[in-house]
Amino acid sequence: MDNKTYTLSIEGAGRSYTVSGLTLNGNNYVSEKEVDTSKWPDVFKLTATDGDGNVTETIAHARLLQQVSYEWDGGKFYLAFTPVSDQEIVNEEIRSNIEYLAMMADVNIDN
Repeated sequence: MDNKTYTLSIEGAGRSYTVSGLTLNGNNYVSEKEVDTSKWPDVFKLTATDGDGNVTETIAHARLLQQVSYEWDGGKFYLAFTPVSDQEIVNEEIRSNIEYLAMMADVNIDN
């Protein structure tokens, strides 16, 4: 495991969040305590900086995959992120537009 500490900047939906004091294990950011992700947007810009202020990772459109606690590692919390493709963003916009039109036309599109 990396001994450096990292800070994550989460930006999206007109808000920004910062999580600091993380370490890196593989491609997971590790926190000593659970990170409150409840207010994070579904898709956001992720920027990771190391303790020296160097940007180590940037994902223009990211999504939190999971936050998991492992007892074998003292109950630390592992955060995993994934990039969101441009096609996934377009698909979500189309789906959202269809749902809005269906609502306005009072049409049930649920299976």
